[in-house]
Amino acid sequence: MTTAFKEFLRQQAEKHQAEARAGKATLDEWRAAIEQLFAQVRAWLKESDPEGVIEIEEGHQDVTEQGLGRYRVPSLNLRAFGKWIGIIPKARKTVGTAKPPQKSAPERAAGRVDITDELRRYVLYRFRDDGREVWVIDDLHSDSKPLDKEAFEKALMSYLR
Repeated sequence: MTTAFKEFLRQQAEKHQAEARAGKATLDEWRAAIEQLFAQVRAWLKESDPEGVIEIEEGHQDVTEQGLGRYRVPSLNLRAFGKWIGIIPKARKTVGTAKPPQKSAPERAAGRVDITDELRRYVLYRFRDDGREVWVIDDLHSDSKPLDKEAFEKALMSYLR
């Protein structure tokens, strides 16, 4: 093996290891953001649905993204009145843009989660603002707005009617 080839392999291995470490850190913070979002969703549902009419089932979703590879993230399945609603993480490195709260122009989101029944869809875009998570909800027909309990319940009602 030539010295040039050995050096090439060493450099590529170092580069790959650095990318793998960065990818793991990105995925760890993405999974934590999803878990935090799902904890908020569960809290809203517990408060609004104390009788447990909506069944919550935890699942997992496989996602493949350039630069992150194939990875697994949590998902939620909601069932009520014979209907299914999935809350499904789609991408950490989304190309989607939305207007974060208190900003004047759309920005590229730091994650995307869909609320869907596979026929219709609301898109949740994640932004990070001064170290805190900010989610907005986009119904794809009007301007996005901050995700709060009222916006979440409105989205669920549209599926459960």
